[in-house]
Amino acid sequence: MIGRTVVEHPVGEPGEGPYGVAVTRDGAVWFTLVHGGRVGRRDPDGGLAYFSLGEGAQPSQLAGATESSVWVTDTTGNRLVHLGVGGDGGSGSGGSGDSGRRIVLVGAVDVPTADAQPFGVVALDDGTAWFTELGADALGRIDILGRVEEFPVGRDGSFVSMVAASGDDLWFTLNAGNAIGHVRGGDAAIAFTELPSIRSGPVGVAIAEDGAVWVAEILADALARVSRDGTLTEFPLPAGSKPHAVAADPADGVWVTLWGTGQVISVADDGTLAPHDLPDPESEPHGVAVAEDGTVWVALESGALAELAPVSASA
Repeated sequence: MIGRTVVEHPVGEPGEGPYGVAVTRDGAVWFTLVHGGRVGRRDPDGGLAYFSLGEGAQPSQLAGATESSVWVTDTTGNRLVHLGVGGDGGSGSGGSGDSGRRIVLVGAVDVPTADAQPFGVVALDDGTAWFTELGADALGRIDILGRVEEFPVGRDGSFVSMVAASGDDLWFTLNAGNAIGHVRGGDAAIAFTELPSIRSGPVGVAIAEDGAVWVAEILADALARVSRDGTLTEFPLPAGSKPHAVAADPADGVWVTLWGTGQVISVADDGTLAPHDLPDPESEPHGVAVAEDGTVWVALESGALAELAPVSASA
C-alpha cells in the first residue's frame, strides 16, 4: 500500500499565481507564475531561481524539452520561450535565484498569427514541440530549426486548450467545442471525439501508460477516458470539483487536480478514484506533473507548489 505525504513549498510573490508545472529529467520542477510574468525553477535540493518574461507577459503552460530545459507559452506575448539553466546562483539574461541554478534564455519563437494566444504545449522526443492557439482555433508546431507551422483545426470558436502526445500521436481539447481532437502522425487529418455532456468544457488531457486518453471536463465535473479501441467512458466527480489538469502516472493511470475542492485525485487504469486532500481547500490547484520517482507536484494558485511524495506502508 502506498501513502502520500503532502508538503507545500511557497514560491514567488503573493498574487503571482503558480499555474503550470513540469518536471525535467534532471529532477528540477519548473512552474509558471502566470500573474507575475515569470517562470520559476526548483532544484532537487530546494534552491529556487526565476526568469522574467517582461512586462505584460503571461507564461501559462510549460513542457520539458530536454534534460534540463522547458518550452513555455507566453499567451499574451504571442510567443513560445525556450528556457534552460546556466551557472549556479546569481542572475543574468533575466534570470535570478537564491541557491538555485540560474535560468537562461535558450531562444524565443513568435507565433505568426496575431493574437493567436498560445496556451498548451508538449515537446516530442524528436526535438519538435506542438502548442495550442486559444484565439486562432489552431495547433502550432515548432521544428528543430525553430520554424513555426500552424494548422487550423477547422472548428471556429472551439478554444483549443491543452495538448498531450505519445510518440507522434497528438490529443488536444476543444474547451468550447465539447470535443477532443486527435492527430495520428503530424501530417494526418484531425479526427474528433464528441463528448457526451452537452457542456463539458474539456481542459486537461493526458495519455496513460496503457494508451488510454484521459480528459478533465471542468464544467461537467467529470473525467472522460478514451480507450485505445475508441471506447469512451465518463466518470462523474463530486459537484463543484472542477477538474482541471491531468498528468500520466508511469505506475498506473493518471493524476487530476480538482480546482474547485482543493484536492488532487489519482485515477487507476480501471477508473478507481482515490482523492488526496491538500492542506488548504482554497489553494486552487491547477497544473500537475509526476516525477520519475513517483512524486506528484501541483501548482497552487494560492502561492505554492504542493509535493505529494510516495511513502511505503504496510497494508
